[in-house]
Amino acid sequence: MIKSYAEILAAVQANKRRKSISIAMADDPSVLEAIKVIDEKGLAHAILVGDSNRIKAIAEKVDYIVNDEMIVPAVNEQEIAFRAVEQIRSGKADILMKGHISTPILMKAVLDRDTGLQTGSILSHVAVAEIPTYPKMLITGDGGITITPDLQAKKAILNNMIAVCRKLEIEQPKVCALGPIEKVNPKIQETVDAAELQKGAEAGEFGDIILEGPMAMDVALSADAARKKGIASRIAGDTDVILVPNITSGNAIIKLLMYLANAKVGGLVIGAKVPIILLSRSDKPEEKFNSVILAILVAD
Repeated sequence: MIKSYAEILAAVQANKRRKSISIAMADDPSVLEAIKVIDEKGLAHAILVGDSNRIKAIAEKVDYIVNDEMIVPAVNEQEIAFRAVEQIRSGKADILMKGHISTPILMKAVLDRDTGLQTGSILSHVAVAEIPTYPKMLITGDGGITITPDLQAKKAILNNMIAVCRKLEIEQPKVCALGPIEKVNPKIQETVDAAELQKGAEAGEFGDIILEGPMAMDVALSADAARKKGIASRIAGDTDVILVPNITSGNAIIKLLMYLANAKVGGLVIGAKVPIILLSRSDKPEEKFNSVILAILVAD
């Protein structure tokens, strides 16, 4: 089991095949700072899509040597999004990364029925956090794409997270279907859905996993909390995956971990033909670097 971003980096470095990353609107200092480190370590090739002059100017500011062969010129955001996705469809790139482009424009290109990257599966955001006070990496979703998933969407989101677990060498993922309580309450839809997901997991619907729910966060993260509540659990204090009920809770969990627990975080959009690195413009180069090496690992 991979338990840290240092171990992810080691796994990526051990892989002899160097991936290529198509970066949509690459004229972004923090993106280029992260890609510079990736390039210097020999982890991936960069394909920089956007305005050539702006990319070169910003690359110079961050002391990153960029040549014309690395750049796919494009002018406006719609063209940039199309050209960035085109690099994937043509086989020139293995990973798509959002640069200084608006998310809706990039995702419109990704979801285009004729020229996009759809596979028929739902797209969802998977975040992976290395937390100083937790013994292994914690995977959460969906905190970035699906606003209020219904039961079927939650199943698809869960499958996307399980796919990431496999890449992290987690043989039997332990999954918490998050709720505010451990009992089903018909007035709280996430508890109803969680119970259905547990039934599906017990029937083998999601492969070799252990899923329990509904389950409150204290029980998921603490065996002691489970004992005090009188809850018999196979995952309490040893949870790998938190399946959240909505985008607000997923987003809040990750940002709380980042800002208050000094967690190292990376995230990907899963479900398209390739992993998509879709981070906020406010994210630091370290977070972008973590997401890139995570994407390289998942793209294998």
